[in-house]
Amino acid sequence: MQLLGLILLLASSWYLWKLTSNFLDEPTKKELTNSFNNLKNKFSEGKQNLSKAKISEAWEKYKEEGGALSNKDKS
Repeated sequence: MQLLGLILLLASSWYLWKLTSNFLDEPTKKELTNSFNNLKNKFSEGKQNLSKAKISEAWEKYKEEGGALSNKDKS
């Protein structure tokens, strides 16, 4: 059911985009395209920061330091 909702959201967004794109001038279209590409790049960077290798590396550093709770108990 959630997948159906997501598909409907994407389809309606695409349809509205096509309808409104006829009313936009070229500089506005370019700016919207650039903004969308920047958003995709930021999302890609976020995905890379949450990769399995990065999470494993952070977990190993956490274990080497003894964890946050054990550091508080020592001080």
